[in-house]
Amino acid sequence: MKKNLRNKILLLLVLWLPLFFTGCQNNHNHTAAEAGTTYTCPMHPQIIKNEPGSCPICNMDLVPIQPHDTKAVPIATDLKYLLQPTNQTIIANIKTVTPITKAVESEITLPGIITYDTRRQYSIPARFGGRIERLLVQYNYQPVRKGQKLFEIYSPELVTAQQELIYLLQNDAQNTELIRGAKQKLKYLGVTDSQINQISKQQKASYTFPVYSPYNGYVVDPAITAAPTAVAPATSTGSGTGGSNMDGMGSGVAGNSTTSATVNPAATPAAGFSIREGMYVNTGQTLLSVINAEEVWAEFNVGSTEAANLKKGTPITLIFNQTAAKPINTQVHLIQPFYAAGESFAKVRALLPGANKAALVGQLITGKIAYATGTALWVPKAAVLDLGNTAVVFRKIDGAFQPTSITVGQRTDDLIEVQTGLEATTQIAGNAQFLVDSESFIRVAENQ
Repeated sequence: MKKNLRNKILLLLVLWLPLFFTGCQNNHNHTAAEAGTTYTCPMHPQIIKNEPGSCPICNMDLVPIQPHDTKAVPIATDLKYLLQPTNQTIIANIKTVTPITKAVESEITLPGIITYDTRRQYSIPARFGGRIERLLVQYNYQPVRKGQKLFEIYSPELVTAQQELIYLLQNDAQNTELIRGAKQKLKYLGVTDSQINQISKQQKASYTFPVYSPYNGYVVDPAITAAPTAVAPATSTGSGTGGSNMDGMGSGVAGNSTTSATVNPAATPAAGFSIREGMYVNTGQTLLSVINAEEVWAEFNVGSTEAANLKKGTPITLIFNQTAAKPINTQVHLIQPFYAAGESFAKVRALLPGANKAALVGQLITGKIAYATGTALWVPKAAVLDLGNTAVVFRKIDGAFQPTSITVGQRTDDLIEVQTGLEATTQIAGNAQFLVDSESFIRVAENQ
């Protein structure tokens, strides 16, 4: 009896369990369908179906795609920089810095050269036409002293002027007005008072007239003094000794050249003068030039940015790299207010005594100028990437770095002034080189 009852119960369970599981499965499928469950292949995610099954490619069973309870995150505007090209936006985790606003004390190191003072280059022109009878200087850079005879010249015009004075003295000695005019005419021709007195006393015309140097220095051909730059190797200079007070032919001071008109004997080692004995010269022709080396220039080429911090009187230290001479402390005497043709820098000159044995004309030197800048925005030099025509920093925006063009100003050993393109609170990459790909071309965004 009991055995039969147990068998009946087992039979009912066997019949009921399939019905139970079928109902659960239908209920599950109904719930899944209501929930919008979709199925995909683990190996081929492009296969998506709304019901279970197998993958038509690999025959694997499809698995349900788990639904997400969270809402989809929209792409906000602060993520737009993540979608930019790689040459315009860089994702990186590197150290950032912000610009510093301060005044900086800096030092400029300038390469330069010792040149003659162009204000002390004098010309000796011909006050009258004639013929060179005797030339008493033999080579360029021959030292001469004031009052030293340079050459003798025959001039019919000068002979006639002498004869007019002698005629008045012999035939109309009481006519002081005419005699004074005749003497003045000789002065205009370059004859000195002592020479006029000698003519009046002897009452005899001189057919060869001596011409004397009116300056101490070195006599050179006029063509050489027109050289625009000094040429190494250097040559020593010195000042002439005092001489006679007798003045020769009048001469004019050569005007300041727009370039440093310097000379060097090595430039023309065996050159002579363009004038020769027996040569005829014309009135106004420059015959010789004299360079006075009592003072010389130290000349430097300075960029426009550095030149803006210099002024007349700025202290400068001159260092003589080619000799063991001690540095000389002097000051800036001239800042050229214009750029010479074909040059992109200004010339700065410092005056120093030519008698100083360390100052050799044509010698290369180094100048050091310390100065303080005004208050400005500064960034580390490593943060700036020089692209040639422009400078770039990498500005951090929402976790990404974007190249930004800036205008740079002064530079120190480790800082660069930023004139435009950045604000004091802007974060930038501390080292721009870390964000540069050697095979990429950096493109600066137009809308920043």
